[in-house]
Amino acid sequence: MSDANNAHGALYRGFEDRFRGSIDEVREKQRAFVPLFAGASDVLDIGCGRGEFLALLKEHRVGARGIDSNREMVAAARERGLDVVDADALAYLKALPDASLGGVIASQVVEHLEPAYLIELLQVAFRKLRPAAPIVLETINPACWLAFFSSYLRDFTHVWPVHPETLQYLLQASGFTRVEITYTEQAPDAVRMRGVDPASLTGLDPATTRALKTLADAYNANASILNSLLFTYMDYAAIGHKS
Repeated sequence: MSDANNAHGALYRGFEDRFRGSIDEVREKQRAFVPLFAGASDVLDIGCGRGEFLALLKEHRVGARGIDSNREMVAAARERGLDVVDADALAYLKALPDASLGGVIASQVVEHLEPAYLIELLQVAFRKLRPAAPIVLETINPACWLAFFSSYLRDFTHVWPVHPETLQYLLQASGFTRVEITYTEQAPDAVRMRGVDPASLTGLDPATTRALKTLADAYNANASILNSLLFTYMDYAAIGHKS
């Protein structure tokens, strides 16, 4: 790796440390995915970063390995006793025997990939997974405008925002079944639009009360629409299984 790439790796690790959250915070966000891999072996964490999910799997005695193309991240994960290698995801998967993996997870990865690369990655991953094995792809939710204009645009390495319905379709088109979308990390209440309680409009003459109730109902309907567009869930995961 060149000195420039080494510098980039260190820069991005610092970026992750500042904006992604602490190791403990990321672990707690990813903990919900652990039951999907219960009893599995040979799980692959693509773009494992600092190894938060690998550590969770290790705690639950699930055999797993991580890959990442950032050597700074790889070194950090290895220092924590995790099995991680420096590798390109697609090249690594292609070198594996078919039906050799018991599961795949990629957290905050797909938004870094060119569309053609992602499509091929999913097709290859399908071949490498064993029957009934899960695949979990967690990413920023660009359908939430707050997530897009803050989390997505903040990261200078992001390539393509992937809409939940798009990722669900790509998994299905690659052969995966029971593909579901789960949403996580709701936008904070402090930034969501709050409604008006029509019952609070008391002590006024009937005509004024009716007029204000009509305005309150319209405001609440519009606030609900804006919340559903701007302030929904910051992240989502597309979860499928090899048939």
